[in-house]
Amino acid sequence: MPFRKLAVASVLIASVGGLAGGASGADPTTAKLRLDGAPFRPELALASASRSLGLMNRRRAPADGMLFVFSSDTTAGFWMKNTLVPLTIVFFNAEGVRVRKLSMTPCRRDPCRIYSPGRRYRFALELRASDMRPAARLGPLAELRRLSRIAN
Repeated sequence: MPFRKLAVASVLIASVGGLAGGASGADPTTAKLRLDGAPFRPELALASASRSLGLMNRRRAPADGMLFVFSSDTTAGFWMKNTLVPLTIVFFNAEGVRVRKLSMTPCRRDPCRIYSPGRRYRFALELRASDMRPAARLGPLAELRRLSRIAN
Protein backbone atom coordinates (compact mmCIF):
# COMPACT_ATOMS: atom_id res chain seq x y z
CA MET A 1 0.00 0.00 0.00
CA PRO A 2 1.28 3.49 -0.75
CA PHE A 3 1.96 5.94 2.08
CA ARG A 4 -0.07 9.13 2.15
CA LYS A 5 0.38 11.99 4.60
CA LEU A 6 -2.35 12.36 7.18
CA ALA A 7 -2.39 15.48 9.36
CA VAL A 8 1.16 15.78 10.59
CA ALA A 9 1.45 12.08 10.11
CA SER A 10 1.06 9.84 7.15
CA VAL A 11 -1.55 7.22 6.82
CA LEU A 12 -1.40 3.95 4.99
CA ILE A 13 -4.46 4.12 2.75
CA ALA A 14 -5.49 2.84 -0.61
CA SER A 15 -8.55 4.98 -1.28
CA VAL A 16 -8.43 8.12 -3.38
CA GLY A 17 -11.13 10.71 -3.79
CA GLY A 18 -12.23 14.33 -3.65
CA LEU A 19 -14.33 16.31 -1.23
CA ALA A 20 -18.08 15.96 -1.72
CA GLY A 21 -20.66 18.38 -0.40
CA GLY A 22 -22.97 17.30 2.40
CA ALA A 23 -26.66 16.78 1.76
CA SER A 24 -27.57 18.74 4.88
CA GLY A 25 -26.27 21.98 3.38
CA ALA A 26 -23.88 22.40 6.32
CA ASP A 27 -20.40 23.70 5.63
CA PRO A 28 -18.28 20.53 5.16
CA THR A 29 -15.10 22.28 6.37
CA THR A 30 -16.45 22.95 9.87
CA ALA A 31 -18.14 20.83 12.48
CA LYS A 32 -19.70 21.27 15.90
CA LEU A 33 -17.84 18.57 17.76
CA ARG A 34 -17.30 17.59 21.37
CA LEU A 35 -14.36 15.79 22.92
CA ASP A 36 -15.15 14.20 26.28
CA GLY A 37 -18.30 16.35 26.38
CA ALA A 38 -16.49 19.68 25.86
CA PRO A 39 -16.79 21.69 22.62
CA PHE A 40 -13.72 21.65 20.40
CA ARG A 41 -12.82 22.70 16.85
CA PRO A 42 -10.15 20.56 15.22
CA GLU A 43 -9.00 21.12 11.66
CA LEU A 44 -10.74 18.58 9.45
CA ALA A 45 -9.07 16.25 6.97
CA LEU A 46 -12.02 14.98 4.92
CA ALA A 47 -10.46 14.42 1.50
CA SER A 48 -7.63 12.15 0.47
CA ALA A 49 -5.41 15.14 -0.37
CA SER A 50 -5.86 16.79 3.04
CA ARG A 51 -5.36 13.47 4.83
CA SER A 52 -2.19 12.88 2.83
CA LEU A 53 -0.72 16.27 3.75
CA GLY A 54 -1.98 16.37 7.30
CA LEU A 55 0.20 18.41 9.65
CA MET A 56 3.43 17.88 7.73
CA ASN A 57 6.07 20.61 7.95
CA ARG A 58 4.17 22.62 10.56
CA ARG A 59 6.12 24.00 13.51
CA ARG A 60 3.09 23.70 15.79
CA ALA A 61 -0.02 21.54 15.79
CA PRO A 62 -3.41 23.29 16.09
CA ALA A 63 -4.72 23.70 19.67
CA ASP A 64 -7.57 21.26 19.00
CA GLY A 65 -5.58 19.09 16.64
CA MET A 66 -6.58 17.65 13.30
CA LEU A 67 -9.36 15.12 12.81
CA PHE A 68 -8.94 12.60 10.01
CA VAL A 69 -12.34 11.40 8.81
CA PHE A 70 -12.88 8.26 6.76
CA SER A 71 -16.05 7.26 4.93
CA SER A 72 -15.75 3.69 6.22
CA ASP A 73 -13.81 1.82 8.86
CA THR A 74 -10.10 1.34 8.21
CA THR A 75 -7.02 -0.18 9.83
CA ALA A 76 -4.54 2.15 8.11
CA GLY A 77 -1.42 3.19 10.01
CA PHE A 78 0.11 6.65 10.35
CA TRP A 79 3.73 7.73 10.08
CA MET A 80 5.53 10.90 11.12
CA LYS A 81 7.78 11.56 8.13
CA ASN A 82 8.30 15.33 7.65
CA THR A 83 6.38 15.98 10.86
CA LEU A 84 8.21 18.49 13.02
CA VAL A 85 6.44 18.10 16.36
CA PRO A 86 5.58 15.12 18.58
CA LEU A 87 1.90 14.17 18.59
CA THR A 88 -0.64 11.99 20.30
CA ILE A 89 -2.98 10.14 17.98
CA VAL A 90 -6.35 8.89 19.17
CA PHE A 91 -8.35 6.43 17.09
CA PHE A 92 -12.16 6.36 17.43
CA ASN A 93 -14.73 3.93 16.06
CA ALA A 94 -17.80 5.04 14.09
CA GLU A 95 -19.70 5.66 17.35
CA GLY A 96 -16.99 8.02 18.64
CA VAL A 97 -15.57 5.64 21.25
CA ARG A 98 -11.77 5.58 21.61
CA VAL A 99 -10.22 2.33 20.45
CA ARG A 100 -6.53 3.26 20.85
CA LYS A 101 -4.27 6.15 21.87
CA LEU A 102 -0.59 6.33 20.86
CA SER A 103 2.32 8.76 21.25
CA MET A 104 4.15 9.56 18.01
CA THR A 105 7.58 11.12 17.53
CA PRO A 106 8.86 13.05 14.48
CA CYS A 107 10.81 11.16 11.86
CA ARG A 108 13.49 13.00 9.88
CA ARG A 109 14.65 10.17 7.61
CA ASP A 110 13.60 6.73 6.39
CA PRO A 111 12.69 4.27 7.57
CA CYS A 112 9.92 5.87 9.64
CA ARG A 113 7.85 3.91 12.12
CA ILE A 114 4.23 3.11 11.27
CA TYR A 115 1.80 3.81 14.11
CA SER A 116 -1.08 1.40 13.77
CA PRO A 117 -4.01 1.03 16.16
CA GLY A 118 -4.22 -2.72 15.58
CA ARG A 119 -8.00 -2.48 15.20
CA ARG A 120 -10.60 -0.87 12.97
CA TYR A 121 -11.42 2.82 13.36
CA ARG A 122 -13.34 5.58 11.52
CA PHE A 123 -11.72 8.74 12.94
CA ALA A 124 -8.15 9.60 13.94
CA LEU A 125 -7.43 12.69 15.99
CA GLU A 126 -3.91 14.07 16.13
CA LEU A 127 -3.25 16.29 19.13
CA ARG A 128 -0.20 18.07 20.51
CA ALA A 129 1.81 15.62 22.59
CA SER A 130 1.36 17.96 25.56
CA ASP A 131 -2.46 17.77 25.36
CA MET A 132 -3.71 16.21 28.61
CA ARG A 133 -7.34 15.58 27.64
CA PRO A 134 -8.37 11.93 28.08
CA ALA A 135 -9.91 11.89 24.56
CA ALA A 136 -12.13 8.93 25.42
CA ARG A 137 -15.24 10.05 23.53
CA LEU A 138 -15.87 12.01 20.32
CA GLY A 139 -19.28 13.31 19.30
CA PRO A 140 -22.05 14.05 18.81
CA LEU A 141 -22.94 10.95 16.84
CA ALA A 142 -25.09 12.82 14.29
CA GLU A 143 -22.16 15.11 13.42
CA LEU A 144 -19.76 12.16 13.14
CA ARG A 145 -22.16 10.45 10.73
CA ARG A 146 -22.46 13.63 8.66
CA LEU A 147 -18.68 13.94 8.42
CA SER A 148 -18.31 10.28 7.41
CA ARG A 149 -20.86 10.77 4.62
CA ILE A 150 -18.92 13.66 3.06
CA ALA A 151 -15.43 12.19 3.51
CA ASN A 152 -13.63 10.78 0.48
